Amino acid sequence: MLTSQHIELEQSILGTLFLNSNLLVKAKDNIKPYMFQVENHKRIYEGIIKMVSDDKEIDLINFLENYKEIVKEMGGVSYVSEVFSCSSTELAFETKLELLIKAYQKRLVLDLCTYISDDMTIEHMENKIKNTLDKIYSCTLKKDLNIEDIYDDYLLELYNDESELGAKSGLTKIDEALGNFRKGRLITVFARSGVGKSIFSTQLAKDMAFRGHKVIYGTSEMTRNEIIDRMAANHLHISCDKFNNKRLTNEEKDKVSAFCGELLNNQLYISNETDIDKLINEIKVYKLRNNLDIVFIDYINKYVNVESNVRLTELLGKITSKCKTLATEEDICVVLIAQANRNVDKNIGEVYEVITEADIQDSARIEQDSDQIIGLYRQKLFDEKIFREKMYRDGKLKYDSKDAKENPNCINISILKNRHGTRGIKAFRWEGEYCKISNW
Repeated sequence: MLTSQHIELEQSILGTLFLNSNLLVKAKDNIKPYMFQVENHKRIYEGIIKMVSDDKEIDLINFLENYKEIVKEMGGVSYVSEVFSCSSTELAFETKLELLIKAYQKRLVLDLCTYISDDMTIEHMENKIKNTLDKIYSCTLKKDLNIEDIYDDYLLELYNDESELGAKSGLTKIDEALGNFRKGRLITVFARSGVGKSIFSTQLAKDMAFRGHKVIYGTSEMTRNEIIDRMAANHLHISCDKFNNKRLTNEEKDKVSAFCGELLNNQLYISNETDIDKLINEIKVYKLRNNLDIVFIDYINKYVNVESNVRLTELLGKITSKCKTLATEEDICVVLIAQANRNVDKNIGEVYEVITEADIQDSARIEQDSDQIIGLYRQKLFDEKIFREKMYRDGKLKYDSKDAKENPNCINISILKNRHGTRGIKAFRWEGEYCKISNW
């Protein structure tokens, strides 16, 4: 039986979606149009889904204009307007979704009770009960349970020789070792502070976007402007200091302006959201509207909300678990930037001994959840003129060496974990002045 309380529940859910269409990602993960008991509400929900997928802004005027031909099926202009004003808050939205699901499941059971009768055979009753249970369990699934699709998709990929195998970074030896940056994988990049984590990740994000991949760069450490500064310095070969000290010439500013236009055309999105759950929601909304290939999260430690009596390792583990789930369920590549612990600065010996996966700060779960782990090593002391001069006087400075401990223009990138390929240390050219890493 349809109650006024249930009608208000459905109206409140739709009103909240009108208020914030970004919540549609959460709604789509949980409820389906057929769960709405009121037919008008089902049509309105389907309309919201289509407008968001078409990347159209949701407000009352746009909605009514977009569906002016079929608005009567939604109850008419006045009813849609009433629904639009039914929620002024996003509080308890998930609870409302759960209530709608339970109401739908209860309705299935009640329908079953009215359907079953004495004149039915046992087999008929069993089939009806099985079908009802199937619907009850299936309504909480994000995707239909379709076995054929699994093998159809696999065979389609098997015979499609034209498909690109992930996103290339442009750093040839890294791409060869990893098999490119593939969808469904969680890749962790880590180093000590100041070594070049953000330079590495911003360069990759920019280059992948320019190759036609849809990219999100999430940063909790730098502003959006600082990220764009680094990308522009890298791409245009302009000194980072000129950005930091605002000493760009008008000609350079024009080049940066054109560069920003290219970033915009390639839809590279930079997020400053520091709540990991809200960031994941942003990622899902972007994917819904634009498709998505790869996400960079810089860096994981900054997304931790410190809780009493909870170890940092456990908190980081929750984040990496969410990121791995995101990569798998959304079929995207997630690149996590992490901090190395201070022991790296004290490590001695050959370059392969300087940094290991155990050096990731609070590393247990990060190492476990990651498909591939990349460690960056560079001798930071080379940034200091006095140290370089001393190394030169001692005859220890070697500009042709591929060992970052001897060459200030070298950065060593170690593949420390690789479920899908080889491990090893690769050498690349380091141009810190231009925020750039290039092939040797």
